[in-house]
Amino acid sequence: MNWYNSGMEKFLSKPALDRYRKKVFQVLERENFIIDGDVRGTVEQRISNGRRYFFIVAKRNENGTVVERFLKIPQNNTKKLLEPFERQIEFARYIKDHTKLNTRGVIAYNVNPKKGVPFAIMETFPLSHAKIGFIEGSTKSELLGEREARNVLGDLQKFHEIRFDDLPPKLRKLLKKGTDFNHVKRSVRQSLMKKVLPLDAENGKREILHKLLERRLGIPDFKKKIERTIAALEPVVNSPSNKGRFVTHGDMAPNNLYVFNDGTVEFLDLEWVGYFTNRVIAMIYDFGNMRARAWKNPLFRNELDKELVRIYRARGEEKIANAIICLSILRSNVIFSGFFENYPLDKQERDEEKNRKEATENEIKKIWDFGF
Repeated sequence: MNWYNSGMEKFLSKPALDRYRKKVFQVLERENFIIDGDVRGTVEQRISNGRRYFFIVAKRNENGTVVERFLKIPQNNTKKLLEPFERQIEFARYIKDHTKLNTRGVIAYNVNPKKGVPFAIMETFPLSHAKIGFIEGSTKSELLGEREARNVLGDLQKFHEIRFDDLPPKLRKLLKKGTDFNHVKRSVRQSLMKKVLPLDAENGKREILHKLLERRLGIPDFKKKIERTIAALEPVVNSPSNKGRFVTHGDMAPNNLYVFNDGTVEFLDLEWVGYFTNRVIAMIYDFGNMRARAWKNPLFRNELDKELVRIYRARGEEKIANAIICLSILRSNVIFSGFFENYPLDKQERDEEKNRKEATENEIKKIWDFGF
C-alpha cells in the first residue's frame, strides 16, 4: 500500500461521491487551505478517481504564513482503512520525535470519526530536491545506485533497531505481528506446487511451477535442491541469538523511497509497519521486498546485496547475511514466479511482463551461490 496511492480503484455511487466531496471540502476549508481555480480542479479530480484516500499538496495559511502542506483524507471510516491510517500517523510521529530517521512531520490530524472527518496534514518535500519516489509522481528508480543502496541499508538497520518495548502502548497495539520461518517454508513449498499456465505450455497444458522452473532454468532436481537449501538455512535463522521483537517497515520498494540530492533517503508509506520475533525473518521481509521490487535496476539490487554483506561481515555475521539474501530470493522470487505464470496470457505477452518474469527467474539461480 502507499501513502499517496493506496489500494485498488473503487468508484463511488453519486450519493457516496457527494458525501465524500462534502467531507473533503469541509476539511480543506476548516484547515485553512487556499483553494483557487487550479487547486479546485485537482481536488475534484482526486475525489472522483476512485482511490481509497484523497490526497493533495496545497498551500495553507498557518497563523498568517502561507506554507505548502500534504493533506490526506480516508474515503470511508471502515476499520480496514482507518487502522493503517492511524498506524502510519502514530508511527511517523514516533520516529520524528524519538529517532534520527528522516520523516515528514505530522502538523495536524484526526483519526476518530466521532470527532469529525479523519485527516492528516503533513510536511511536504521541497521541490528543489530529487524526485525519486511516488511522492512526486515519478519513481525514476533507474537513478538508484551504490550511494542509495548504502543509505537504504543504513536506515533500514536503524528502523529494525527501534526497540519495540520503548514504543507507546497505543502504538504497540497498532503494529501487526509478522510470521516465522515455518510460514516462509510453507509459502515457498505451496508456490512450488502451484499449477500454472505458462506461455510456452504445450497445447495449453498446465504445469507444476517447480517442474517449469526446473525445465526453464536447466536445474535438475530443482525442488529437492530447494528443500535441501531450506533445511540448511533453518538452524542459521532460528538461532536463539536472533530472537526478540524487531520493528519492520512492511512495504519496502523503490517507489516507497524519497531520495534527496545528497543521497540520503526517507522511507515513505508507513501503513504496514509491524514487528517480527526473529531479526533474520524481519530483514528477509524488508530487504527481500526492496530487492525483488528493484528488478528493473540490477545495479541497485546487486549493491543492496554487497552492502548487506558488508554490514554483517563487520559484525562477524556474514553467514547470516548470506542466509538473508538466499531466503529473500526464495521467498520473493519463487513466489512471484508463480504469480507471473498465472497472469492472463495477453498480459504475459507484454514486453515488460516478459522482462520481469525473466529477471525474476534468473535471480533464483543465485540461491546456490551462498554455500547452503
